[in-house]
Order: sequence, then structure tokens, then C-alpha cells
Amino acid sequence: MLKGIGVNIDTRRLSGSIQRFEGELDFFRNVGFDYIEIPPAGLDVIVRGRIIEHRMRRLERLISLFDFKYTVHAPDVVNLKHKTNPWHYKVFEAVIEFARRIKAEIIVYHCGVVKHSLDLTEREQKKHEVKQLRNLAQKAQEYGITIGVENTVHSMDEVLEVVEAVNMPNVGITLDIGHLFIVANYRGLDFFSQLKKGLKKAVEIHVSDNFAESPYTYQDIPDVDLFRFVYGIGDLHLPIGEGEIPYTKVFRMIRESGFKGIVTLEINSMDRFKEEYANSLNLLRRTLMKPPRKNGRNSGGSRRKKVESVK
Repeated sequence: MLKGIGVNIDTRRLSGSIQRFEGELDFFRNVGFDYIEIPPAGLDVIVRGRIIEHRMRRLERLISLFDFKYTVHAPDVVNLKHKTNPWHYKVFEAVIEFARRIKAEIIVYHCGVVKHSLDLTEREQKKHEVKQLRNLAQKAQEYGITIGVENTVHSMDEVLEVVEAVNMPNVGITLDIGHLFIVANYRGLDFFSQLKKGLKKAVEIHVSDNFAESPYTYQDIPDVDLFRFVYGIGDLHLPIGEGEIPYTKVFRMIRESGFKGIVTLEINSMDRFKEEYANSLNLLRRTLMKPPRKNGRNSGGSRRKKVESVK
């Protein structure tokens, strides 16, 4: 049985506004989510690797007014492979302190990307990430916090390599379905085999929809959300059923895996999709908060049929 179903609050939507943050918490309470994934980078609560105390206290007072449980998303740019920049580690330490103060269960960390322009070998960068993650996991463990290493441009094999090398009980995978769908298509990997591997170590699952189109394939289209959206390129964070991810089979695999963590809906554009949150939450509750069917079959078919079969 899942711990619950959550929703992300996008870093860019907040732009440092605690008032906007409060409005979103109130909206998501009315919709009925169990968990909120909070981005401290969107709240201007960390500066140069330390907590801004007066803003933190204000946030603590605000959060105490709501009954949510919480996860935290570390800043996307934190990259523990980059040995030459000690601030990645210091920022992560501040994120752990933030998570401790709001009693968050999980910190999501984007698995590091090797930077070939650094005067460090790929092996050195990977070893450094494992060492740093192990040290941070020990700090997080004191507060009962789990670190979920998220796949972005990685295969599940690459993320599993990191998690297994760290070898800490509170380090697992934040399995992002949308990212995996794009990467599998771009690299010619089997999406369902990759999904199965990730589910074995998953502590949290991010769900959204897209068309499996990697931005690397369309470099002539500027990296601007409005343009990427109309072309259907990249990680669009669409509501489930608006893209082409075969969620009927994905949901069945999640249920059959015995996953007992948190499922987080990631719709980044509230302006476009505010009306879709309740439908998406109801869909997730119906399909994931029930026991797996024996000998179930994926209905396949068109996108409309796919969503209707989930319902």
C-alpha cells in the first residue's frame, strides 16, 4: 500500500513568494493531496549554503497550519560529481537542515551529470559523488530522512550504480517516469525493463506525461517552455493522459512491484492545468491505491483508450 499521493510545487512558480506558496498549499489542501514536495530554492530560504533564519521561522509557522506530510526537492543544479565546487555539498547540507525543520521524509536529489570539461576523469567524478552522498546520507539518517536519487538524463542502470555504491539504508531512487520515457526513447532502451529495474529501489515515484521527444533531437527549437510546449518537446510535465506514456501498464507494474512509497504528481504549469489536479489525483487513487489484478492485460490502443482503460 502506498504511503500516499503527493504533488510538487514548482521552483519557478514560487519565485521566492511565501504568499504564493501559502496559496498553493491552500489549493492543494482543497484538492486532497497527502504530500507536498517543496523546493527550498523557490522560497529564497537558503543563501550561500545557509538557512535564512527569519524566513525559515515564517515558513515553519505557515506549514504548521496545514496537515500535509512533506518531501523536499533539492535545487536541480546540485551536482555532487563536481569535486571542484564545494558549494554543491554545502547547499545540500542546508537542504537537509530545511528538511529537518519541516519534518520531511525524503529529499530528492538529481543524480549528478559527468562534466567532461572538468580536469577530472569520469571515474573520479563518480567516486566523488558516491563519497559525498554517503556522508550526506549519514547526516540525513540522524533525522529519519531518506535521500531519493532521481534519474534525469540517466538510464536506471546508471542511477542504480550510484545508489548501490553508496550502500546506505536511507538512500534509494526517486523514479521519474517522464524522464525515463524520454531517455529510453532517445537511447533506444526498453522502457519497461528500465522501469522494472528502478522500481526495485524506488522510495518515491514522480508521474507526469510527455511525448518521449528529447530536446537533444530538436536543438533548433530554443529552450523556452512556450516553444517546447507547442512542439511537444522535452519533459513537459503534462497531466497523465495528455502525452503518450503507456500509463495503464506503468500503473500495473507499480502495483505488482509492491511499491510502498510516495507517488508525486509533477505538473509544473499551474496556469495551464489548474483544473486537472483533482482529476489526476482521483485517477492515481483509483489505479494505485488498489490491489494488483491477476493476469491483467494492458489495453493499449489510442491515447484516449489508454486513459479510459486506467479509469
